Amino acid sequence: MRPRAPAAAISLLLISFLLAVPWHGLIAAEAGQAGDDGMVRVDGTRFVVGDGDRTVYLSGFNAYWLMEMASDQSQRGKVVAAFRQASAHGLNLARTWAFSDGGDRPLQSSPGVYHEYMFQGLDFVVAEARRHGIYLLLCLTNNFDDFGGKRQYVQWAREDAAAAAGGHNFTSADDFFNSTLVKSYYKNHVKTVLTRVNTVTGVAYRDDPAIFGWELMNEPRCNAEPTGALVQSWVEEMSPYLKTIDASHLVTAGLEGFYGDGAHESKALNPWSIYYGTNFIATHRAPGIDFATIHLYPDVWLWGTTADEQAAFFRNWTASHVRDTEQHLGMPLLVTEYGKFIWEDQAGGENATTRRDRFLGMVLDAIYESASEGGPLVGGAFWQLLLDGDDMDALKDGYQIVLPEDERAASIISEHSEKMAELSEHDAAAEARGQRGRSEPRKIGGFGSWGSRSSAHPYVHRILVRFDSLFRSVSSLLSAV
Repeated sequence: MRPRAPAAAISLLLISFLLAVPWHGLIAAEAGQAGDDGMVRVDGTRFVVGDGDRTVYLSGFNAYWLMEMASDQSQRGKVVAAFRQASAHGLNLARTWAFSDGGDRPLQSSPGVYHEYMFQGLDFVVAEARRHGIYLLLCLTNNFDDFGGKRQYVQWAREDAAAAAGGHNFTSADDFFNSTLVKSYYKNHVKTVLTRVNTVTGVAYRDDPAIFGWELMNEPRCNAEPTGALVQSWVEEMSPYLKTIDASHLVTAGLEGFYGDGAHESKALNPWSIYYGTNFIATHRAPGIDFATIHLYPDVWLWGTTADEQAAFFRNWTASHVRDTEQHLGMPLLVTEYGKFIWEDQAGGENATTRRDRFLGMVLDAIYESASEGGPLVGGAFWQLLLDGDDMDALKDGYQIVLPEDERAASIISEHSEKMAELSEHDAAAEARGQRGRSEPRKIGGFGSWGSRSSAHPYVHRILVRFDSLFRSVSSLLSAV
């Protein structure tokens, strides 16, 4: 919940104390309740703070652009506005990039070479998140080519003279997962980010309770080894390595939820019933992994299918992951990305925004139903939050939600955030009584069915990237037959 103003009866001494320290909203308030470091921890399928007497439920958003925007001091007001709007709608988690590998405005221009102005942009993001009482889930690199990602790391290795002399043979971007040289680049990035001392707050990232946790990679996939063994091995190496530097924060792999060929897994549950190079259960069992993640893009993953087929997939995908997380993992589960593309309106049918809002309601209902019944699915983050104004047009990808403009979506999100905050208060009261209980689940947004089938859209980079990756996965499968 958001911080409350001090009562008039509070003494001048206490007021002076409050004014003498930075006001960090919910994060600092939660830390102070138990007198600990304020870090979010895992207790079974719950996120907790303090002595475990307060459950953290997450209503969040994605805004990958925060660091890049904040690197330009003249644009920092937009970052402040984003956090202010998010906080006003009860959002308490922001997922964003802590990487920009190569390219025009890099954080890391070559292995181990960092641009201070970009790092100071990330410093500002962390400080503002803390000030607004919003946790940060920071992602450390990308599976896709956007902002460099694994392909840029492999390219750096190709250009390394020592690697060439040593006879290294790099054949694809998936060499990221098994090249000793490339893995050393990545480990150095992890160490550099985690040990960074914030120029705004003076707090090292690894000691900052504003940071909820670390995500090893955005949406790891591997066509070179589609059943998941290569990504599995990489996560088993990188997660413990990260924990040697930062044992306080939570870690997740960044998976979309695709099943592999490990125990208790079935590719039949995946889009098109094929492998994508990851194991949902086995990889989340890797040492150092604290919570599980899935993503939700039924209209893109099941391109060309009917609305009813996408709805059935949504229900099965969500239910199977809630079940498997509870039965086989025993850890919290987050939907760290979900969205529905705003296609053109259909002639004679409901408009695209209504279909999107219906999808929002469905996802948030599923999250709330699990959380309110003590299940492992305890939060999510929609893709993506943008601000109003023409100067944000370049960031629009068809998934954007502009809270001041998208009034129905904003209302659905706010109502969900309020209900999740009430669950946290309910749990705290139950803990105080020595008995945890649950309130009756209630639908958020009033949407109970899937919308009509979407029509095609001629462009949008994000769609094309996902479709291309899906196409390559299908092609790899067919070529192996």
